[in-house]
Formats: sequence, C-alpha cells, structure tokens
Amino acid sequence: MMREILSYLKLIRYTNLIIIVLTQYFFRYFVIIPLYKAEEVIPPTSNLFFLLLVVSTVFIAAAGYAINDYFDMRVDHINKPEKMLLGRIIPRRMAILIHGVFTGLGIFLSFVAAFMIGAWKLGFISVIIAYTLWQYSHKFKASFITGNVIIALFSAFVIFIVWLFELYAQMNTGHALILGKNFFTYFMLAYMFFAFITSLVREIIKDIEDIEGDTRVGCETIPIKLGIQKAKTISYALTFLNMAFLGILAYLFLFRFNLLSLYFIFLIILFAYLLMQIKKAKEKEDYSYTSIYIKVIMFAGLLSMQLIYINF
Repeated sequence: MMREILSYLKLIRYTNLIIIVLTQYFFRYFVIIPLYKAEEVIPPTSNLFFLLLVVSTVFIAAAGYAINDYFDMRVDHINKPEKMLLGRIIPRRMAILIHGVFTGLGIFLSFVAAFMIGAWKLGFISVIIAYTLWQYSHKFKASFITGNVIIALFSAFVIFIVWLFELYAQMNTGHALILGKNFFTYFMLAYMFFAFITSLVREIIKDIEDIEGDTRVGCETIPIKLGIQKAKTISYALTFLNMAFLGILAYLFLFRFNLLSLYFIFLIILFAYLLMQIKKAKEKEDYSYTSIYIKVIMFAGLLSMQLIYINF
C-alpha cells in the first residue's frame, strides 16, 4: 500500500505545487515583509503560522489534482495513455484515498493557522476551495469557460489568501493596517491579475492540446465549442491584455522602482514570444511546449517580487 501511495504521489503535479509554494513564500518575504519594514511595523504573524498556511494550500491543491485524475481517467486514456498509471498500475481508489487524506489535512491546518491569528472563521475558506475543486473535476472542467475560470481564480487566490490572512492578523493584534492601504493593496491586485490572466491562457492552450480526447468524451471546452482558431484568438487577446498591463506598470513604476520597470519590459518580451508560439502551434506537441513555456513565464513573474525587496 505505501509503495502504491508513493508511486501515485509522483503523478500529482509537483511542478505546480512548487510554483504554489514559491508564490506564497515570495509574496510574503519579498513583498509583504519589506512593506512592513518600510513602515517600521513588526510583522504580526510568525514563520510557523505561515508554514501552516502554505502547507494547507499545497495539501488542498494536491487533493484537487488527485480527484481530477480520478474523473479524468477516460479522457487521459485518449490524450496521454503513455503517462497513465492510475487505473492501470495504481488502483483507481488510490486517487480517492489521497484526495480524502489531503483535503482533511489541508482543512485542518487552515483552521489551525486561522486560529493562531484569532480569525478561525477564515478556515472555512479552505472548505469552500476544496469543494469548488471537487466540483471543477466532477462537473465544470468539461464545461464551456467555467472550468478555465475556476483554475485561473485559484491561481490568483494563492496570492490573495496570504494577503487576507496577514490583514486579519493585523486587525486582531492591534497592528496598524499596513496591508489595508491602497498602495499595498495594489501590489496584491497586480500580481493576482497577472496570475489570473496567465493561468487562463494556459488553460485554453491545454484544452487545445487535449481537444481529441475531450471531444470523444463529450466535453464543451472553448476550442471544441468555438474552434481552435477562435480559441487561439482568445489566447492572443488575453496575452495582449497582460502585455498592456505590464506596460502600464512599467510606466507607473519607472521613477520609484527602476529595476522593476525594466523587468516588466523583459516580461513583455517573454509574452511576445508566447504570441509567436501560439500562432505557429499546429500539432499536439506544439501546444504541449507552449503550455510548459507559460509555466516559465509564471516563474519569471514570481522573480519580479525579489526586485520589490531590493528596491525597499
């Protein structure tokens, strides 16, 4: 049994989980903590609290991937049979076991973290997220747009939950509401927007990559309902939106955060290359490469947080 569990854990998208961990740690230690120091305010939360929050997020995300594999067995048998272990080598029930254990641990740790800052009701957020990810796998993933938006929102929420817990920690410990100030809120919203749009583009590209299997099992994804070319057009539009957003930020931060402005220009160049890749993509392998490249852009976006730390 233990060997089966360890084998299945390898299937759970560890690169995505690593991005989640880096996103939350980078946002706290390269954005939030420097902002506290700039305002000469002692952080209201401990490293232990934050570790519990991060581990909780990772458990819930991993549980979501596990249940997604469970419901996706038919389509995965068509789209990526060479990578399938669930149901072939590893018993299908293993996904249910992993989902149940990880969901329970994630919710428990979320409540512990919330209790530590005197806001135990925030723990219910993890319950809502876990339920939404179940519904995504069971129902919404095969629907038009809705599934894509849910995953994109989850990507943005990985950042938001750090800000939200820190904000409540300030309120319940009598600290000044540093994170409630507009300037600091804008940082959070900017990274949430970047994460949402970039993740949404990646979800559409993945749907194009998996169109064969999705069509055969009756899914109604964007490329199936609108066609591949229109799906690519939507990806173009969203990518241009992100580029325009980064251009505005580069201009706004030009005089206060010089390095950050230059880095945003670098990100715009990365997105320009993404546009080229989407345009010339034709085969399944092309879309697979493009999906991986978008992960590189996500990681590059995370690195920009270090420049905020340097500027402060």
